[in-house]
Amino acid sequence: MKKLFIHNPFFRILTPPVYGIVVYLIILLVNNNVEQITTLISNQEVYVSMALSLIAFESMRLTIILLERVGIPERRKMVLQWLSTTVVAEVMVLLAISQYYTWVIGFDISLRELGLFGVIFALTALLYNALYLGNRYILYENTQLIEQEQKLREKLEAEFTTFRREINPNLLYDSLEDLILCMHTQADLAEELIDSLAALYRYQLVNRHREFVSLAEELQAVKHLLRLIHARHPRQLIWKVTIPDPESLQVLQGSLLTTLDSIVRNTLISEQAPLVITLSTEEDEDYLVLTHGLNDKLLLHPESQTAFQQLQRSYSIYSDKPFIQVKAGRENYVKFPLITIQQSAIASA
Repeated sequence: MKKLFIHNPFFRILTPPVYGIVVYLIILLVNNNVEQITTLISNQEVYVSMALSLIAFESMRLTIILLERVGIPERRKMVLQWLSTTVVAEVMVLLAISQYYTWVIGFDISLRELGLFGVIFALTALLYNALYLGNRYILYENTQLIEQEQKLREKLEAEFTTFRREINPNLLYDSLEDLILCMHTQADLAEELIDSLAALYRYQLVNRHREFVSLAEELQAVKHLLRLIHARHPRQLIWKVTIPDPESLQVLQGSLLTTLDSIVRNTLISEQAPLVITLSTEEDEDYLVLTHGLNDKLLLHPESQTAFQQLQRSYSIYSDKPFIQVKAGRENYVKFPLITIQQSAIASA
């Protein structure tokens, strides 16, 4: 509301003097007294017209503010606003000009002059409302366009973030560095790393438009990721899965990969303190649980943390149950809401 031109201080200060001069010129033309234009600056009636314009504009502005606060339906509001602003402006202007004639000039204003002021300021109210509604419509259109641009920008940023999460450039660079180190001395290992890297990215790109995949598919991709991790941390990561039938469960595509990558990047790992990660289910709570020992780095990896937070927001969209991370003692528990094949089918239907 504050962006409308009628509330602009410059408009409120500068418009009444200009419009007052126009009103005075109109009165001279109607009364056939055009020769008085030569005494425009020194003529007291010019300043009276300016004051009347100020009274009319401010009274209409205050009336519009009051109607905005009442909350009248839009269709009725346009007619009511025009009528109320016209009546208020007419009453205020006619009352002011009558008092001016009585107390300053010394006699009552004639009905002809009173009618002339009434017609002029009735047209003024019509013009004022037309400008107000036009400005409000343009502001509404601009606001709609800005909101659309904002939504489009947010969508593009979300798609770019998702694409980066799927590609995982940090993993790519780390794997390429490991390949450079071993390709001349351990050709077989380098070939295995290339196969695992290709399989991992193939899995992510092929399934990028799927919301959910079976846990068995995700675990197959995890094997490729573990092979790449073992190249950097040999015999320092132990992966345990205690799920009897992973084919019957569904997970958000890339959820285990993102979580595992975040855990490895933000945990201190050594041969003396290997990272043990266990994947199991809690049937009573319908959660898939990833458990590992806590040994956080002093400086956490920001991009992996961001990807992990994006995963949490994604689960909040697709599941009524929350995605949980609980740190208890020396253990960290990451709980994924469990989704069965039957539930997924019902949701997609």
